[in-house]
Amino acid sequence: MLAAISSLVTGCSSGISEADVAFVAAGTPAQFEALRMYGAAPDNIAPGSGNAHAPGGLRQGCQAIIRSESHDVRETVILEDEPGSSFDLDVTRTSNGLKVTSDGLTPPSVDPVGFRTRFTHCVNAIRDRYAAEPEKAPFK
Repeated sequence: MLAAISSLVTGCSSGISEADVAFVAAGTPAQFEALRMYGAAPDNIAPGSGNAHAPGGLRQGCQAIIRSESHDVRETVILEDEPGSSFDLDVTRTSNGLKVTSDGLTPPSVDPVGFRTRFTHCVNAIRDRYAAEPEKAPFK
């Protein structure tokens, strides 16, 4: 099964292992055209402080472009109260499968277990937000 999933992935970077690439490929819903995980500044930073790395650190931002029947929809969620560092990941659906890269400040290789947990939380949060809207995604 891992070999079949790996053949669908068209690329990765040194910041993500083949096992994590396979995990991402298996966990990315077919309706997601793209998925991005990134560090997002917390809302409570004092204006003008310029310190996005204040106590509490960065939040985990998650954004997906979801294919619907009539058009593509961009959904963004910020995960609050998640312990640990935020992760950087880009997933893009291509004609050959998924292209998975991580060239950001915190690649999945820093903490694979934490990454997999956050990835799952991101996908679920995006699915939940989208499902709460009038035009629901046919997630399976």
